[in-house]
Amino acid sequence: MNFAGAEMDVVIGHPEHELLFVAKQVADAAGLRNGSQSLGKFIETRVGKTLRASEMPPQIMETLVDFPRIQGRSWLMDEPTAYQFLLRGHAPQSEPFRKWVTEEVLSSIRKTGQYDIAKSTTPEAMRK
Repeated sequence: MNFAGAEMDVVIGHPEHELLFVAKQVADAAGLRNGSQSLGKFIETRVGKTLRASEMPPQIMETLVDFPRIQGRSWLMDEPTAYQFLLRGHAPQSEPFRKWVTEEVLSSIRKTGQYDIAKSTTPEAMRK
């Protein structure tokens, strides 16, 4: 999936989370210098919103075989947590996503009460 302008593996089918992102890939997309350390601190404060790939229900574990970059020790984060992580840093790589959310998405919601991604022409809104 192309998310925030970066290619990421996304796990679907979890009974409690519509989408789960590989935390390391989110950290890489944010362009953080010491992504592992930042990620560790961030995960500590998000208990219940992050989980190990090895903790997936059996039916999802079977599908993870198709994702060689996801290992049992990989941390996964839900969609809101991925957004929070991307928005909190000041890395240049995450600036397009931050700008899209703050200038286009939130402004549209304030003005119209909704955001229609189909009407967007920005690269960050384009999904594969």
